[in-house]
Amino acid sequence: MNTPRPPATPCTAAAKALTGRFPTRAAQAVDTFLASLGSASTRRQRKAFLDEYLAWTAEAHDRPHIAVTTAALLEEENVARWLHAAAQGHTRRRNSSRGPRAEASQNSMAARVSTVNAFSAYYGRPLALRPPAGQFAPRLTSDEARRALQKLTEHKPVGILQTTWERSAAVIAAALATGEGLAALHPLRRDDLDLDHRPPRIHVRDTWHPITDETGLHTLERWARTHQALTSGHLKELKGGDVHQLWVTTAPGRPRGDAPAPPAGLPATIRTLESAHRKLTATVLGSPLLLEQFCPAEPPQDAPPA
Repeated sequence: MNTPRPPATPCTAAAKALTGRFPTRAAQAVDTFLASLGSASTRRQRKAFLDEYLAWTAEAHDRPHIAVTTAALLEEENVARWLHAAAQGHTRRRNSSRGPRAEASQNSMAARVSTVNAFSAYYGRPLALRPPAGQFAPRLTSDEARRALQKLTEHKPVGILQTTWERSAAVIAAALATGEGLAALHPLRRDDLDLDHRPPRIHVRDTWHPITDETGLHTLERWARTHQALTSGHLKELKGGDVHQLWVTTAPGRPRGDAPAPPAGLPATIRTLESAHRKLTATVLGSPLLLEQFCPAEPPQDAPPA
């Protein structure tokens, strides 16, 4: 995204004059805005980019995070500088397949622009910036997706934990059966997978989808057994009640500060599922594929009712 670099001005006098119309502190304004969003997936995405913007603004103006004002975040010149830095890869906090300083994708830049547009409109200062056109990876055909799933489930790849492999393959099988991506699949609970029904089925977005692919069914049955072992069986490390989310962690997490490492069997985050999926597809298929590429454009014509 070719955003011109404007002068380095924290915020204009006009923006400063408007501070009485919204919370003075940017962090409070961000939290209030996020609380107004109904969709959990939208809230996660908006939070990620607003946190990035807030951290960048604090660093760019050499001030503590808590001292950044809402007016500064609503200043169009400040937004333009942040977008320019993000497009160049300067705000990247994690490595990517193209390196730690790779330029941001058009899709992530479009999401940043959409986020700041929504944030500014919420506080009565709509920026109405034009996002770049999104880039969409081509979807596999139904046959290509089935063959890829078969290859991914044949043998456990070297360097990937058995339980992580089983979970990642099951996520792909769920995408293949439902045509839904991770935003819809992530919130699923164990009860949304009904393997005793005939035909077996999975419940997503108020709809039961039949599981007709044999490899997909085997993959989901295997994950159901592993899920039971991790959350209430012989692999359980958690103390307390069972975990009912369908996608759970498969290994202990990293300890933070003085707190012990969280055990396996806790609800997995979207980032965890994405990272594991990317590693599996890159290891087995030679290049990482998006989960959405496994989603058929149309349901099979011969699919039985669920």
